[in-house]
Amino acid sequence: MKKVWIWLPVLIIAGVIFISSSIPYDKQNLQPLLRAYVNQDFFIRWFSGVNFMYGTKEISIANLGVPAFLEFFIRKAAHLISYFLLGFVLCRVLWMLKLKGWRNAVLSLFLAVLYASSDELHQMYTARRNGMMLDVWLDGFGAACGILVALWMLKSRHSASVAYKS
Repeated sequence: MKKVWIWLPVLIIAGVIFISSSIPYDKQNLQPLLRAYVNQDFFIRWFSGVNFMYGTKEISIANLGVPAFLEFFIRKAAHLISYFLLGFVLCRVLWMLKLKGWRNAVLSLFLAVLYASSDELHQMYTARRNGMMLDVWLDGFGAACGILVALWMLKSRHSASVAYKS
């Protein structure tokens, strides 16, 4: 029974990601809030030179305006953080199931990227949302960072317990 419960954090994070991907964009739009509470002049002064392509879309204040520009970074940070957490907990669960080292990292990353891919596919069928392969790469990077942190913590704790027993 214990082995079933260790999957609960993975299921919770995956569920939160799924639910947020199910919500149409207009119900998640942060731009009115940002427009009302953010000092736009500050961002224009300091970030008006930031300009890059994300997929086929130009990301810049000149092209999007301050609220949409900030919302882009908030959304991408949400991708990174969500998949960092997913990679982290996947790695810990697989470690508890006695899968350690590079096999753990590879399987954790594979599962996280597989879920990210299915999530982007899911968004393609959600009203006013779209799926992007570039987001899968971003999600995979977040998961890889979470996996590395989890492995570092698990190995540090394991090394400390071995040294303590000696």
